[in-house]
Amino acid sequence: MKKNILFLIAVFMLSIVATPVAAQSRKDKKEAKKAEWEMEQQRKKEEAELLHQMRMDSIRNAQKRAAEKAEREAINEAAQETDLNVPCMEFESTADLIRAHATGEDLDQQMAVEIARSAALDELTSQISTAVNSLVNRYRKSSKINDSRESLNRTQGMTTNVVNQTTGYRIACRKTTTFIEKGRRIFKHYIVVEVSKEELLEAVYQGLQEDEELKIDASYQNFKEEFDKVFSN
Repeated sequence: MKKNILFLIAVFMLSIVATPVAAQSRKDKKEAKKAEWEMEQQRKKEEAELLHQMRMDSIRNAQKRAAEKAEREAINEAAQETDLNVPCMEFESTADLIRAHATGEDLDQQMAVEIARSAALDELTSQISTAVNSLVNRYRKSSKINDSRESLNRTQGMTTNVVNQTTGYRIACRKTTTFIEKGRRIFKHYIVVEVSKEELLEAVYQGLQEDEELKIDASYQNFKEEFDKVFSN
């Protein structure tokens, strides 16, 4: 009997000691599982980030290859000879009309038109003023202008006023095209402006005779004949 009591006491004491140990063991296992789960989640996250980076690198490489291919094709195309049908080129000066061609390029269509128109008018007045200046130097009464550059500037100013105000000008041809450059759409406007030689000549001749420094010693008919010769060449 005494031995049984002692045995029960020993078992009880052992259970008291073992209980905290078992509890600690369960806690350790739980924390270990939590740590293992967190490590697994971190691994999955890193794998997902790596996969995303690989996809983005693949996309960028594909875009780079496409851009390089497009550039090579553009260079090859530019290197090839092509038969260009330039708009409005059939509108040349005639015996009765003086014409000037020009083009304008811009991202904005209306701006391309304005650039072309302004360039065409500059070319038109330049053609006319150069011819008129040659005749002025030949027939000029006054010797006040000794500098040919000053003479040309005065003649150009007078001619510009005649074209813009006295006789005006007409648009003989115009056309707008587009092309892509560096990923942007560019508008290119072709234009031909013209003036009637008969209307222009009379206005220019009167303008010269009213300017004391540009006044010429030639009749209108002689001036017209010489002017026609200049433009026939």
